Amino acid sequence: MARLILQSAWRALLDTLRPRMLLLSLLPLAAAGLLGTLGYVLFWDAWTTSTRLWIGSQGWLLDVLQALGWSQPVRGLASVIVAALAIVALLLLSLLLVSAFVMPSAAAFVARSRYAQLHRRSSPQLVQSLLWSMGVTVAGTALLVVSVPLWIIPVIGLAIAPLIWGWMTAKMFAFDALASFAIGVERHRILRTHGWPLLAMGVACSYLGMLPTLLFGLGWWALALLPVLMLLSLWLYALAVTFAALWFVHYLLATLVATRACVQSV
Repeated sequence: MARLILQSAWRALLDTLRPRMLLLSLLPLAAAGLLGTLGYVLFWDAWTTSTRLWIGSQGWLLDVLQALGWSQPVRGLASVIVAALAIVALLLLSLLLVSAFVMPSAAAFVARSRYAQLHRRSSPQLVQSLLWSMGVTVAGTALLVVSVPLWIIPVIGLAIAPLIWGWMTAKMFAFDALASFAIGVERHRILRTHGWPLLAMGVACSYLGMLPTLLFGLGWWALALLPVLMLLSLWLYALAVTFAALWFVHYLLATLVATRACVQSV
């Protein structure tokens, strides 16, 4: 199983660098970038002003900031909070777009090139995939919101958000990777049997997707270059998510082929 995980990761990396997949990664970037730019132009000042007023009205929060040694103006903190929420929203949107539109193409590409014995099911899966992805997104977002107080704990804070994000990635991509090729019984069996490896892959992908956020560690330059950094980080994140989609496709289609071979041999 570990060998298959590593082999699938290597094949996914090679496929991610193909021109077709690079172009596909630009689709969620374009959609998220357009919405992010519109939100920045139309609502940034209003959102930061409202957040600054809210922070100023919370005496306990000002005391905590003072105890932590925060010396920057409240306006700066408001910008950081709004930017962080905007980034999370755009990342969720990118994840949904990749799940809905990039994943079917990735699954078809991998099946065509490596698993010709697999045939696509005739029934349309887009609506089912969207409903599943939206349900996972709602559940994951609720878990992220509830877990926010735990983020201030050093060790737990570094693990809880990637764990939730990894769970969301695994749930979305595992479902979509098999939706067009496996019947319901096969899908449920594979997802139940390989639940822990899939979760580990999802968590690994969530940490990989966090790497672009290092661009925002430029201090106050990050605020000055915020639109550019957001677009660049979103593209890098889209590439990471495209790799994740291909990784799940390679792993699960290989597992599906092996599972069918075992059933036929019995």
